[in-house]
This record gives sequence, C-alpha cells and structure tokens, in this order.
Amino acid sequence: MTSTKWCCAEMKHAVEDPDIPIVYVAKFREFGIRVLDGGSSKILLRFCPWSGTKLPDSLRDAWFKELDHRGIDPHGDNVPEEFCDERWYLGKSGT
Repeated sequence: MTSTKWCCAEMKHAVEDPDIPIVYVAKFREFGIRVLDGGSSKILLRFCPWSGTKLPDSLRDAWFKELDHRGIDPHGDNVPEEFCDERWYLGKSGT
C-alpha cells in the first residue's frame, strides 16, 4: 500500500488500525467497510466517510480481465506476485 494517496489523515488511520473495520484492497484499488460476520466480505466505499472525497474507482473487473487475458486462473496458485497488490496497475513489475 506504499503508493496509496490517502484522501485524509482519518482514512489513513482507519485503514492502518486493525480495530477499525475499514479496509483497503490494493490489488483492486478498493476501500470498504468489513462485514463483521467472520468472513471476508466488505461494503464498497465510493466516498471517504470523513472528508467526503470521491475514492478511486475499483479495478476489480480490470484485474480479472487482465488475468483472463494472460490465461491465469484468478483462483489458482499461479497468480503472479505483482497481481497481489497495486504493482499490476502502476506498471511496477517485480520481474
């Protein structure tokens, strides 16, 4: 998450504090509120709850499309490391 541009100090604090149910999923560029049911579900945030700033659009669909284009099973064990964070859309490959 080193390249994330935080919209405000409160959002940065919330994502970094494990006791606050705000999450950032770097590979999808998504911010969300964890659903506290023991699973991994979240409610997508489109605006910062503190500053009202519009958050970046999700790249979830683009992530799956790029993996499909490369013939990679997104649920398999062979997903390249750069697809596990923001490197794939920032063009910073580890290879």
